[in-house]
Amino acid sequence: CSSLPQIEQLIGDCRRCPLCATRTRIVFGSGDPSARVMLIGEAPGKHEDLTGVPFVGAAGALLDELLAHAGLDRG
Repeated sequence: CSSLPQIEQLIGDCRRCPLCATRTRIVFGSGDPSARVMLIGEAPGKHEDLTGVPFVGAAGALLDELLAHAGLDRG
């Protein structure tokens, strides 16, 4: 099985489908690759595309709040 960094490197600057025409960068992920919990979003929005970080902006703030209620954080 490949590690997340290996998968990210393999994906690189993927141009295999038409979605690449409307994105600035690939939003792969953040946090501990060995975490017990992984959240997968539907698709990156404008802020995620610009920063390359998943779950930013208002959605990210809400996610952080929900994680805190569960005793978790993004780290």
